[in-house]
Amino acid sequence: MSDRTVKKRAATASDVAALAGVSQSTVSRVFNVRSGLGVRDKTRERVLRAAEQLGYVPNEIAKTMASGRSGIMGVVVPSAYNIFHYHALELLTDAFRAHSLRTMVITSEPTDDINDLLQRLHQYQVDGVIVTSAVLGQNVFGTWRQRGMPVILFNSDLPGAGVSMVQSDHFGGGVRMAEHLVERGFQRFAYVSAEKSPHLNLRSRQEGFLHRLRALGFQTCQIIPAAYSYESGWEAGVELLRQKTPPDAVFCGGDVNAFGVIDAIRSRSDLVLGEDIAVAGYDAPIIGAFRGYSMTALVQPTQQLAWDAVRLLLDMVEDPELPLRQIVRPMVLLARASTRGRAR
Repeated sequence: MSDRTVKKRAATASDVAALAGVSQSTVSRVFNVRSGLGVRDKTRERVLRAAEQLGYVPNEIAKTMASGRSGIMGVVVPSAYNIFHYHALELLTDAFRAHSLRTMVITSEPTDDINDLLQRLHQYQVDGVIVTSAVLGQNVFGTWRQRGMPVILFNSDLPGAGVSMVQSDHFGGGVRMAEHLVERGFQRFAYVSAEKSPHLNLRSRQEGFLHRLRALGFQTCQIIPAAYSYESGWEAGVELLRQKTPPDAVFCGGDVNAFGVIDAIRSRSDLVLGEDIAVAGYDAPIIGAFRGYSMTALVQPTQQLAWDAVRLLLDMVEDPELPLRQIVRPMVLLARASTRGRAR
């Protein structure tokens, strides 16, 4: 008797179809999430049982050759991404996985040319790309769509870019924060921007805030340029507190900036956070809720944005002629102790 082991032939889609009593095209549809939506549940279950019995595993290479799609989606994230970007990447990856798609992630530096990044992804034959970092420069997105690789901007506002976008209503969020601070009785305002951070597109936040303040009769608001960092927020807070008449409400374009400002205020024993000076920021879903900060914040609907982006990108892959779209989701203001105001 020979000791040689005879390699068993791998089961094919044709074998599964024969055992399940369906056509081979039905088997292919069951294992293709996009086209498999029209398969009846009983038929799907029969096919899956047959596949399990035979040990059938779809051949990804063959599927790519047959469909012309790799089943891989690209995501571009900034190299120094914050908590928001980390959470967004996690949600995007989960959403792609739910559609049996894989994710290829590349990081971008402030000096990178977006066209070079897209070229790199195209070399791996990704089916589409979501760009989560703010990008500036030439309009290259339409060109890539014509090459069969649609691109979506995620939470970045780039007017006239000829690209579909999914983003939070940053302008509306700034408007709501101005209203909140005025409602709480504050009258002297400052805005700490993170405009020194090239990956963050915060113009709309600032514009909405200033626009609403002016409409409410407050024509003056100090603007303190800052980088997106705790240290920069601390320095901004110290600078504001040195003034003879400091502001009584500070809105920060970034969460870590707000933490720095808050700690600068708390270093002064003669000031009560939320009463003498209010501080509000963006996002910070975990740290901002800690009792030590209890920070009022505008929170982005990150999960909804991720679902929107993935759904839109899949639609664009399916229909290359789909018109460009811009999906804007409202933000939620979570009022906490850092803007409670003085008791009346």
